[in-house]
Amino acid sequence: MNITNLHPLTRTGLHLLIIGGSVGLCLILLPTRFPGMEVLGVGPSWLVMWTIAWSLHRSIWQAATAGIVLGLIQDAMTFPAAVTLGTMPTHVLSLTTVGVLTFWLHKHRYLEDTILRVSIATVLLTFVSESVTGLQYLAEVAIAQSVETSFEGFSHVWANQWTTVLISALLSGLWMPILYYPLHLWWQQVFATANK
Repeated sequence: MNITNLHPLTRTGLHLLIIGGSVGLCLILLPTRFPGMEVLGVGPSWLVMWTIAWSLHRSIWQAATAGIVLGLIQDAMTFPAAVTLGTMPTHVLSLTTVGVLTFWLHKHRYLEDTILRVSIATVLLTFVSESVTGLQYLAEVAIAQSVETSFEGFSHVWANQWTTVLISALLSGLWMPILYYPLHLWWQQVFATANK
């Protein structure tokens, strides 16, 4: 489809629909566990993947804003479970960190537009995202208890959770081309049209 022939208002509406639709799809897929999309009950980090795809060709402020907005949406989705467990870490910090790091990696040419590099970066940035969330748990426990007890508790939790993080990171890297490629093609057309 050649979007240069579309009316600018139609093009903008279609662009917003694709952004909203892709975020909505990621939000629907987040708690869903289809066969082949999960291993040991763990699935891909869809919002981390979307944040990476978005942040590759955006400014640092757009990348950070996407992380904040998606983090708030994910916090709203997981709020009842967090209250039940008695913990209140936020996804805003982890997704904002992912967005800003993606921008920085792309700006310094460590992250190019090849699917392989984007998939490898997704694996690494999923680790970063989970580590930021883990540090929030550590800070929360440190406030409630002594620091030594917190580090012991955190090391115990991390020892049990590293397989979950590893599976999530690998699945995110494997599924990233499915999400990244169509969005990348669309955004290339949008940027090319905007620069004319």
